[in-house]
Amino acid sequence: MISYDDAVQMVLQNTDVLEAEEKPLLDCVGRVSAEDVHADISLPQSDISGPDGYAVRSTDIAGAGMPTPATLKIIETVRAGCLPRKKVVPGTAARIMTGSVIPEGADCVVRFEDTDEPKDKNGPNTMNPKVVKIYVSQPVGANIRKAGSNIPEGFPVLPGGTVIGPAQISALASIGRATVKVMRCPVIAVIATGDELVNTGRPLPPGKAYNSNTAAVTSLITHYGGIPKILGIARDRESSLLRKIQEGARVADAIITSGGVSKGDYDLVRLVLGKIGEVIFSRVKMGPGAAVAFGMVKRSSAGRHASVPVFGLPGSPRGCLVNFETLVRPALLKMRGIIALDHPVVEATAVDSIPGRMPMISGGGRRGGSKQGTLYKA
Repeated sequence: MISYDDAVQMVLQNTDVLEAEEKPLLDCVGRVSAEDVHADISLPQSDISGPDGYAVRSTDIAGAGMPTPATLKIIETVRAGCLPRKKVVPGTAARIMTGSVIPEGADCVVRFEDTDEPKDKNGPNTMNPKVVKIYVSQPVGANIRKAGSNIPEGFPVLPGGTVIGPAQISALASIGRATVKVMRCPVIAVIATGDELVNTGRPLPPGKAYNSNTAAVTSLITHYGGIPKILGIARDRESSLLRKIQEGARVADAIITSGGVSKGDYDLVRLVLGKIGEVIFSRVKMGPGAAVAFGMVKRSSAGRHASVPVFGLPGSPRGCLVNFETLVRPALLKMRGIIALDHPVVEATAVDSIPGRMPMISGGGRRGGSKQGTLYKA
């Protein structure tokens, strides 16, 4: 029996980071970047207006106020996506919309709210004004978003190893990226073991138990960014389990079995794994979940990683879930290219006592973590 820390190290030493693949941008949510992406343009590319308002020269509105507004001639209206046609010269102003390029000659923007622009306007100003009264003064640069103020050219938008979320998608789209190199998602084969197991949705005969671990393990694989591949139930025969594991080695990057890892006559996972591969460890100093096995089997197909990790988890749902979180999760994250493998740690104060022994759904009568389905006191 080995320590938990040693078990994790052995798992990670035998787990490879998967290869990269090019994916469309919107397919990259939750994936890990396999490249450093730098901006090849500045955002914004030019000085643009922050609010809707008037682009003016700050010297023309110096000292402007409610009693003594500055009155300027309107020379044009500039809207987003269109370049200014005229230069702002002394005594003039350009109506300008949010995100529009600042015309030459202007050095600040005055909001519509600080002018005689109609306050209840909805859409275009139908009055087609020729002059504007401005009731505030503004310093140079006011309400102007400078070129490159969001993202300067060359800025590292997405460092390699980053988990891509909505914020990263937005940043990548803003610099025009349509595809990204990301780490491939690991495909994980899921195998339950036991003659007593029945798939959910079917009648439950006496002495049988529903196959709950497959549902739990599959959901955890999806939760942590893997692609589950359910291979069904291996019955308590070497030939049945052998076929399932060999199938998993053909189609998956790792294999998870549940049940069959203890010392019962029909606990066959370690036996089969030892015959067709290598058992790296069995039993770990932890509880629940001490009855767990980890090994490797050779892959029959070419062009992929030579060996496939096999996690033999207990049949007890409690032990199965604990072993997934403590042993499978770090391996799955490493395969995806994630660097931070540890669970976040927080300190908490218990406000009440916690019983040390709780009723728990467990393993089909064989407590060693080999099967699943019976209620007993842990």
